[in-house]
Amino acid sequence: MDSQQQITRTQTAVHAHAHARLALIELSELSKPGGTECRTVDVLAWPLTVGRALDNHLVIDDPFVAAHHALLDIGADGSLQLSVLDSVNGVGLGLGMGLGGSGAAVAHLAAGQSRVLPASGAVLQLGNTRLRLRLPDEVLAPERALSSALPGFHVAATQRRHTRSQLWPWLTGLALVAFEAASHWTGLDPGADFSAWLPLLISVPVTVVVWCGVWALLSKLFNHHFDFSGHLKLALPWMLALALTQALWPQLAAALAAPVLWQLTPLIMLTLAACLIRAQLSHVLPGKRQTVAVGVAAMALGAVGVSVANNFRTHDSLSSSPYMSTLPLPALRLGSTGGEQKLVQGLTPLAAQLALRAKKARDGEEDGDDAAD
Repeated sequence: MDSQQQITRTQTAVHAHAHARLALIELSELSKPGGTECRTVDVLAWPLTVGRALDNHLVIDDPFVAAHHALLDIGADGSLQLSVLDSVNGVGLGLGMGLGGSGAAVAHLAAGQSRVLPASGAVLQLGNTRLRLRLPDEVLAPERALSSALPGFHVAATQRRHTRSQLWPWLTGLALVAFEAASHWTGLDPGADFSAWLPLLISVPVTVVVWCGVWALLSKLFNHHFDFSGHLKLALPWMLALALTQALWPQLAAALAAPVLWQLTPLIMLTLAACLIRAQLSHVLPGKRQTVAVGVAAMALGAVGVSVANNFRTHDSLSSSPYMSTLPLPALRLGSTGGEQKLVQGLTPLAAQLALRAKKARDGEEDGDDAAD
């Protein structure tokens, strides 16, 4: 009976503490991998002073934070107000950002400046420390499903979802291997022995394992979890899409007699590869999804620019292929042929183009001889 009374008193104290909580502050250090959460602080009364000195309500051990850095207090209109005290670095203010910093700061307050905070909460950056201020009017996001079931978590619905999630990589992997095997088989001579299949049997599994293993090591570094299965689930669908596009898109363009679509094959492959990298990197840095998307898009655009510039310098064309080299399967030809007249018209400017390129080649050789002399 005494133990039951003690439990009841404990529950009553917990509920009373929860009702007395005016706000909750979650702290994370940006210098830590992935912005790992350090601690949470209950706010039971206003005002709240933040700084490095011990006489603050919230003490932050950060060399980039002033002794008395900021003040949170209720204004005359009842709203929560942030005031920056004697600080060199000031306070970065973000709205609607997660603890990992999924968004950019919308304002920076210097010493002596103040700002009314929204009732839904805000994210404050003081020096190298990020504070997520959660208020009672905060709108919570829906619960997110786990990528894999927790050990010992034996809920039937979760087990069914876990079983389906475990089957999906195997099905996608089998589809990838089957498609690669079919593509490899079409290029073999009749009667080829088993050794002709060794490159396929070795390269596909090794590529997948090494790729997912490297990303799992990055997850271990940033998230303290070697999530090989999570990266495998992300990688296999994109790898299958890359294989299908590389094999089928040129055939589709040839069947439609559309050289423009055929020329887009490298661009589509690059886009799919960028999506694969973005998915893997977002899984490593879940709090930086927007930054990851912008960074990967910038790298993809840079790669396109370098490729186009190199093609134009080498071939005087935006593409490295002057014509569509893929022949369509006769049974799948959907586009009409142009006829002999169209072929002759297409060959007419070829003589002038070849003469111009030959002249450039001779000029380059003469310049090289003059430099050697």
